[in-house]
Amino acid sequence: MKKRMGKTVIVALAVSIALVACSRGTENAGKKPAGDEGKTVLILSVEEATPFYAALERKFEAEYPDIDLTLQAYKQAGEEWKAGEIEEYRKSVNTALLSGQGPDVIEMSSLPIGDYVAKGLLQNMDELLQGDSSIKKAELQQNILDATRENGGLYAIPGGYSLRAFIGDGEALKGADIREKTWTWQDFAEIAKTLTQGKDKTFAMAEYPPDMLMQEMTVDNYKTYVDPNAKQAKFDSPEFVALLHQVKQMYDDGVMTEESAGPGKQLFYSAVLRDPADVINVPHQYFEHPIFMQKPHNPDQSGTMRIIPATLFGIRAKSAVPDDAWKLIRFLLSEEVQQMPERSGFSLLSSVNDQRLDEMRQQIADGSYKLPDGTPVKAEDEEFNRFRQMLDAVDHYSPLDAKVISIVGEESLAFFSGQKSAEEAAKLMQNRATTFLNE
Repeated sequence: MKKRMGKTVIVALAVSIALVACSRGTENAGKKPAGDEGKTVLILSVEEATPFYAALERKFEAEYPDIDLTLQAYKQAGEEWKAGEIEEYRKSVNTALLSGQGPDVIEMSSLPIGDYVAKGLLQNMDELLQGDSSIKKAELQQNILDATRENGGLYAIPGGYSLRAFIGDGEALKGADIREKTWTWQDFAEIAKTLTQGKDKTFAMAEYPPDMLMQEMTVDNYKTYVDPNAKQAKFDSPEFVALLHQVKQMYDDGVMTEESAGPGKQLFYSAVLRDPADVINVPHQYFEHPIFMQKPHNPDQSGTMRIIPATLFGIRAKSAVPDDAWKLIRFLLSEEVQQMPERSGFSLLSSVNDQRLDEMRQQIADGSYKLPDGTPVKAEDEEFNRFRQMLDAVDHYSPLDAKVISIVGEESLAFFSGQKSAEEAAKLMQNRATTFLNE
């Protein structure tokens, strides 16, 4: 039988996934879904049908010719997301899962994983991972897996991830008594004052508006101020109001600025590293001798780099083909897939990350490595070694809702511009966030 062309299902309406899922569940209840040529149908739900998923489909079906992997995508790659469509997408997936049906494997980077776990909609993959001898567990970045656990279980596994890193000017910070493991933002402000004192237009951080810093601090401490399971926010707490004042004070004191400071006029930079190449490309864009550091943090929080999953894959608890669904997860963790050029982010396999970092290290040593703008770069082995140590120590992951972070930015701006008091801004954040969380 001739295989049909184009198996990606694009869901144009919010209810389509749910209706298809319910229909499939009624017709095939208790049965193993069959596709072309008697193959087992395995449905993978994703937001966008990117080139990675097209390549994954081809490779997976070549590895498992008895499985028909079908993509269920809400959008084509690069297709514009209109206002309200992300909420429609979430509702459609929620409806399908709550119906007891839906896709077998789900990419969940923008979905409420905690809600799904609480309702028993996802399979705990701990035993599957531990019992699968084909997976080279010694090569897994176990700390990344541990950080993304939910309620003690492994319900979502990253296919790739970025890192929010804090970078300092190694030359300017020589001799500075910075105790990274314990330093707070108050320590940061005091140290920055000392290091910039007497230096014309030198700042701790530049081109960094206060509302952006407030958003980043909220992300870093999301669980402190938002309880998504209880649908509660704590933005009107005295601690959060004090944080607003603390941020404003750093700008009033000239420690921070939202203006450009020019080369050599800032001490620190917060940036996202999207893949191994950014370990060199990003910090050397700002400093000749950069140093990766722990970020200032509250005593009960972590200052390590923060994990930003590019993708998170889970298995629906009531999938009719759980063994085949695990085959896909296992395939996603294979070296073949982790080395695919279409895959985004750092790898969950340390060997894949190390290979790329070692290639860059060698290219820098022989003078062939260039920054994206064509500039040659020098980097000591210590720079690579420090990053590797910090990657192995990463334990910071904050599942969050981008809408809540947007609310913090919008309302804090009213305070920083002098339109509202900190208490008024915090109260508005509290009301808006609470309304959104309970929708």
